[in-house]
Amino acid sequence: MPSPARTSHLSNRSRLKKLVFAIVATIAFFLILEIGLGLCGITPVTETHDPFVGFSQIPLLESVTGESDEELLTTASSKLVWFNEQTFPKHKPAGSRRVFCVGGSTTYGRPYWDATSYSGFLRELLPLVDDSCEWEVINAGGVSYASYRVAAVVEELARYEPDLFIVYSVHNEFLERRTYEGMFEQPEVQLRISSALSQTRTWALLARVLKRHDNDAPIDASTMFAEEVNEILNDTVGPSDYHRDDEWREGVLRHYELNLQRMVKAAKQAGAKIVVVTPASNQKDCSPFKSEPQLGLSGNELTQLQSHLALAEEQLANEQLDDALLSIEQAKAMDDGYAAMHYLNGKTQFALGRTDVAKEAFDRALIEDICPLRALPEITETIRRVAARERVPVVDFGNRLLAKCEDDFGHPCIGTEYFLDHVHPTIDVHRQLALWIIETLQREEIIGGSSPSSAAISSVAERIDARIDRTEQGVALRNLAKVLHWAGKFDEAAPRAADALALLEDDLESQFLLAECLRLTRRNSEAMIEFEQLFDIEPNYHRGYIPFGVLLVEESHLTAAKIYLAMGIALYPNRDDAHQALGAAHLQMAEYELATQSLLEASLLNPYEPDTLLLLARTRLATGEANEAVSLYKQAIRLGRNGADTNNELGEALLRAGRVKAALAHFLNALSIEPGHEGAQLNFDSVRKDLGL
Repeated sequence: MPSPARTSHLSNRSRLKKLVFAIVATIAFFLILEIGLGLCGITPVTETHDPFVGFSQIPLLESVTGESDEELLTTASSKLVWFNEQTFPKHKPAGSRRVFCVGGSTTYGRPYWDATSYSGFLRELLPLVDDSCEWEVINAGGVSYASYRVAAVVEELARYEPDLFIVYSVHNEFLERRTYEGMFEQPEVQLRISSALSQTRTWALLARVLKRHDNDAPIDASTMFAEEVNEILNDTVGPSDYHRDDEWREGVLRHYELNLQRMVKAAKQAGAKIVVVTPASNQKDCSPFKSEPQLGLSGNELTQLQSHLALAEEQLANEQLDDALLSIEQAKAMDDGYAAMHYLNGKTQFALGRTDVAKEAFDRALIEDICPLRALPEITETIRRVAARERVPVVDFGNRLLAKCEDDFGHPCIGTEYFLDHVHPTIDVHRQLALWIIETLQREEIIGGSSPSSAAISSVAERIDARIDRTEQGVALRNLAKVLHWAGKFDEAAPRAADALALLEDDLESQFLLAECLRLTRRNSEAMIEFEQLFDIEPNYHRGYIPFGVLLVEESHLTAAKIYLAMGIALYPNRDDAHQALGAAHLQMAEYELATQSLLEASLLNPYEPDTLLLLARTRLATGEANEAVSLYKQAIRLGRNGADTNNELGEALLRAGRVKAALAHFLNALSIEPGHEGAQLNFDSVRKDLGL
């Protein structure tokens, strides 16, 4: 009979065998699965994109063999959504100098590409300036890349014989920390495991199944790049995800300084020089991405502040500039930290010719922006502090462009003269930045030679311009318009859509974007023209039915509105805004039963939309159902429509219901929100007279 010790030993060996068998069987299963998926054409997601957008350990560059069997480095296929394709020898040729330009989307060349970026201009200009060597200028700018990822790129590139790094990494700090906030809390081991798994076909199959489940539509890899903008927007947080958080903001800035130090250290250890570029951005013609009050305002107080600003905006549009300033001061008295208020003040002061005061207001608007997608002043301060401590040259892009603006236009308010959106410069400004970089490099004796002549600069500009594919440029501008439209910056999206149309004749999407942005900025007569042009090009452009129908309601073309809205609802039956607009059309035509049907359907689809409740309240009031109207008005107020007009209408409904004192209270509410409200004042005076007060 075996001893207990031997029995235990045999039992342990048996368990070990079972464990080994289970591991081998599992590995064999997944190997067979991987082979099978490969035969079915499933490829790892890392062959088309970086699933962690830089958190994974996937390198930027991969080795390939050239036509002459030389070893080359090229941009990894998984990175091509975010980086320009660049190819260069792995081993630097004798007599050449290698320059890496790193940073975010400005370095990339957005909304265009490498050729028209400052990197592209440097590639053309450096040989004209200093012909003592051959120049390799590699554009390693990554779209949406913030400093922690740029630092990782610098550390990778430092292995490939760099002579110089040019760093323009300034605008993406707060975008990245909010978009991937949870990733920063994950241990490095967990990120590495996730990265390894993402390089398998099994992971790719699972991702496809989950994606199809989420979107209820198959994935077509062939359209991935055509839908690049949509993909980026779908995976990016919006302004609603941002809230006032000073502690978080300070943490982001501290992290930025550490990452700059990482870049400097990596460059110096590789024996390379490094220069850093200070930020410049569009302040005059780019509104804040999000505003929040600095103080704890009540809902009613916030509504009142926003009413002051809405009135100021209308007064500015009508060139009633002194009145606009008065409305702005009323808003400022309630809360001095509301970013939109400072921006509107800047626009008004600029219109009055007070450009220095306007500049201060635009600066403050940028600082108070809750969603800071333009570099804050602290970014510039950090660059200067790190550069001074590490003895790194600085290209003072921000101040140089400011001085250029004063020379060119006689004011210090940088806007669309130099930028296509909030941060991306025009091609001319990219050229100018390249020249300022060269000037700094020469002053610091990093390169030799003399400044290029005007003729040489013009020749380079013409050469680059000749390479531009106008269709691709139009698509780039259309994509930029889509991004701005997504961000709710319709005033800024409209010009880019118009620019795209100039290059893409009869392009339906650009035409629609232009028409829709004009509608959303209340430029209704212009929007009508563009929508009519859209439907002249394509009468069955389905996406346009509902917005055009809404516009037709606003312009009281009610019969046509009902036709377009009905077609829109047939295609998109769950669009509550379409049912709401159709209800508004019926209401204006006194078709109360039809109005009620449409508005009830809209409210069923979106019970929390106060504008639908207001329209339904007016319908009930028109059919003599005053008490039901009162209830609906009160619901709308609870959902945020606590303005002077709503309170006045509620007061009128209360009068119809015989509740005079309650009506008087709401007329008073209306007057407290908007002291000059004519209807509320007339109603208030009439009730007081009837009551003998």
